[in-house]
Amino acid sequence: AAPLLVLRGGGAAALLAAYTRALSAAPFATKGASAAVVAVAADGIAQSLTRKGGEAWDWARTRWIVVWGVIFSGWANALWFDLLSRLFPEARHSGIALAQKVLANQLVMAPALSAAFFAFTVLTRTPPPAQSSEAFDRFDLEKRGRIGYHELNVRALGFALSVWWAAKWAALRRKLAAELLPTLVRGNAYWTVVQTVNFRFVPPQCMVLFGNLASCVWTTYLCIVANRAAGDSSRNS
Repeated sequence: AAPLLVLRGGGAAALLAAYTRALSAAPFATKGASAAVVAVAADGIAQSLTRKGGEAWDWARTRWIVVWGVIFSGWANALWFDLLSRLFPEARHSGIALAQKVLANQLVMAPALSAAFFAFTVLTRTPPPAQSSEAFDRFDLEKRGRIGYHELNVRALGFALSVWWAAKWAALRRKLAAELLPTLVRGNAYWTVVQTVNFRFVPPQCMVLFGNLASCVWTTYLCIVANRAAGDSSRNS
């Protein structure tokens, strides 16, 4: 089949040509940068849809989504697509190989990325539990005067971090229990169609770009789901 991304004239063709030149010069950096742009756009849409009146724009969330876009949506996907292309070289011409390639993607990368996105959001965006600072203060008061200052700070920090990590881990388990399964079901319905088109018709060098453009819709959904409160999760499931 002829490649799907064949554009003639106009701004779209110029953009694709510029992207292709950037890929030739610095493929890894280009894929990471384009993925970050799409991730920021998706999170911007999600914030616009969910912000309440007068609520400030969450720039910290925007900065973190850049990190996610570069490392996971860009670099990790690029490596994964390269691996799939080597494992299923006949996917463009064989329906069986195409089905196997899509199935491998949906069984391995799709659940891994969804779970990783929830974990990333909980670790970077969920406010630190109040118990960790309270535990630090309590430990500081109990130990003050009985051990040296530097030892006190190291031990207090370790104690507070252990409380912080336990609270984060509990929050992640609640998020995964509430959101992961419905997210995977919806994701399989969406991405099976997207990746079938991607693996069959899109030139290999443009697979990450096509996947990232399609992921703008999906990442918008993920940003909404991953950042909503537990109470909202139960009401919308």
